[in-house]
Amino acid sequence: MQRVDPIWLEFSRRAMACQFDVLLHPGRPEQGPQAAVEALELVEWLEQLLSVYIPTSDLSRLNARGQETWVDVSLPTLDMLKLGYAIYEQTQGCFDMTAARLSEVWGFSSRQGRMPTAEQIAESLAQVGSRYLEFDDSARRVRFKGSVAVNPGGIGKGYAIDQAVGILQDRGVEDFAIHGGKSSVSAFGRQLLAQREPGWKIAVRHPEQSERILGTLVLKNRSLGTSGPANQFFYFKGERYGHIIDPRTGWPARGALSVSIIHPSAAWADALATGLYVMGIEQALEFCTSRPEVGYLAVAPGRRIGEAEIITCNLDEQTWIAADTGS
Repeated sequence: MQRVDPIWLEFSRRAMACQFDVLLHPGRPEQGPQAAVEALELVEWLEQLLSVYIPTSDLSRLNARGQETWVDVSLPTLDMLKLGYAIYEQTQGCFDMTAARLSEVWGFSSRQGRMPTAEQIAESLAQVGSRYLEFDDSARRVRFKGSVAVNPGGIGKGYAIDQAVGILQDRGVEDFAIHGGKSSVSAFGRQLLAQREPGWKIAVRHPEQSERILGTLVLKNRSLGTSGPANQFFYFKGERYGHIIDPRTGWPARGALSVSIIHPSAAWADALATGLYVMGIEQALEFCTSRPEVGYLAVAPGRRIGEAEIITCNLDEQTWIAADTGS
């Protein structure tokens, strides 16, 4: 008789403007459900520290007072900001936690895209740059050296998932997946207990044709971050402008339809998905070639309307399985 795996247990919590889900197998281990609850409670707690929409959060206090004085922050906040700064440096500014002002001037922060003037773009660019962040590790405090503000939108979910993964692993949970809004995923162990090899299968869909599956990514004790402008854009004089803004120029980035990154860290996967989208396919491939830990998959427009071209780096045949679509 063929063995049938039991249905997963699913635990959900609303946080950071999306739904976080933990999937695990019943009874593996017995304390799995309690660990899942603890992991999601940790995500909620981190939201209280990191959300710019909560007036008492570390980041809200930093944005309000950081231009005037040092601001004491919690260890997780300092850790996330320093991680974001490291990714800012590695991507040469393509990922930038201070770029939210550009989203505001383009109207994307209120989901009402609009064409700004050149003066508005220039004014906003003058208020962008993680280079203006200054850290005092010993005193656990941060300040700004310029007129900037931080927003964890491109890294916060991934950072929270990394911390939740730590809880689950510390409690002895080996087979599980956790995602935040489906665009940030970490998966460990086996999706199906009957299979020998570990891994969780994640369908990769055409960014503009959601019913069309382009292939499958298999996560093996790693994390996935995906970024693209398919759901937030507007047209102006026949040109399409997406919500991912290049922090170096102040203009929406163009090129791929989406970029997905596989990395050991969910925070890195999240931030690099945005940063390498901004970087562009050619430079992103150069970036990944020297970093074997970064798996890269870009969905680019094909030669004909409706077609898609898949471009990968550092993904083997067991990790990326293309669908037989003929495109």
